[in-house]
Amino acid sequence: MKKLILAVTVLALCSLSFAEPQSATSANNQQDAKAASAKKGAGALPDSPFATTACSFNFTSGANNTFLQYCVSVNGNIVQLQTPSGHFQIGSSSDGEGYGVCDVTGGNTSYNDYGTSATSNWNPATLVSQTGTSVKIARSTSDGIWTLTQTITQVSASSSIKVVMALKNNTAVARNAYALRYADVDADGRPTNNLDGTHNTAIAWTSTNTVAGYGLMLQNVGTSTLTYDGFAQNTAPGPVPCHYGVNFVPGVLINRDGSLVLVYVGAVPANGTKTFNMMYKGL
Repeated sequence: MKKLILAVTVLALCSLSFAEPQSATSANNQQDAKAASAKKGAGALPDSPFATTACSFNFTSGANNTFLQYCVSVNGNIVQLQTPSGHFQIGSSSDGEGYGVCDVTGGNTSYNDYGTSATSNWNPATLVSQTGTSVKIARSTSDGIWTLTQTITQVSASSSIKVVMALKNNTAVARNAYALRYADVDADGRPTNNLDGTHNTAIAWTSTNTVAGYGLMLQNVGTSTLTYDGFAQNTAPGPVPCHYGVNFVPGVLINRDGSLVLVYVGAVPANGTKTFNMMYKGL
């Protein structure tokens, strides 16, 4: 997280006009309204009428310890996730999962859809394609600036879910952005977990010294052209994308109802696309 803050500062000095991300060391405590909004899991705009936690696309593979079952909403949220068999990592209608974008160039405009809540500045999602192991969903912001295309694929060999988020800048100028994936993981069906993050990964788990330990990780895949970091929030609702680090606390969170975030920071060229590859895998 500190490396990401440093990288954004360097980019700002290079006249990329980034807003400084919030963190335990750089959070602006004077932004009380934004912090309060972050705790509610929504941006400044009212909730979208399109937000849903209903399953539309279902996927299953493996058995016993390699079992993986999950479903995806029409908007590209992973609504339920069970792995291994009998152990839900995302499974309640109150468990949010999804995506967020911050248009830094456009005055720090936040767009997010976490299933349980969403900002109202999205158009309805469009199904691009569907197979027995994947679903591809495109969605544009209502101002026409961004189109996010998600491809969510079942990877049976590793009992994991690959998520590819392709963010297209539809304007004639380069735009600076944050893009993130968020999950309110309740490891093994328990709302309070241990949580932490690394440069590549955010993880939530239950320990074997208290219960039968299981968990879930959200991990970057491959080499990204943008700066990125994984971290845990000390709260369950999703962050305001333009202030994604408000609820980041350094160190391991113990027995907390927290959540996971993987964030990417960088510039998207005019009429260009940046792609972010990540995966969910059970622990």
